[in-house]
Amino acid sequence: MTAMHLILGGRYMGKRAYAESLYGPFAAVCDLSCDEPESVTDAAVVINLQDGVRTLLLRGSDVRVFFEARVERLRRCVLIGDEIGGGIVPMDPFERRWRDETGFLYQFLAREAETVDRVWAGIPVRMKG
Repeated sequence: MTAMHLILGGRYMGKRAYAESLYGPFAAVCDLSCDEPESVTDAAVVINLQDGVRTLLLRGSDVRVFFEARVERLRRCVLIGDEIGGGIVPMDPFERRWRDETGFLYQFLAREAETVDRVWAGIPVRMKG
């Protein structure tokens, strides 16, 4: 992997399988559903970006600042995140903020990424690159 590849799509839509079909199995995976956000700099692939956003918000951290500070390292990664912006807008203010901040992060990463794909039902659609 030599350039940032952002892969987005719904939960269980085949994003990781698609990434592995392109790059082979990943030895170093950072899963932000259970790993600390700081570990993104040690991995070839980062999954569950949306969960990293939640963790950062719960800490009171600025999500954009966090990822901007690490963008040079992330330029050599595959980044995978779930789309969480569809459907009914949550009533809970934190849930709305989490959804918004995740969308803002995806926009930032999409601008920075060389390649952006969306995967739906196992079918990838190239959006950039």
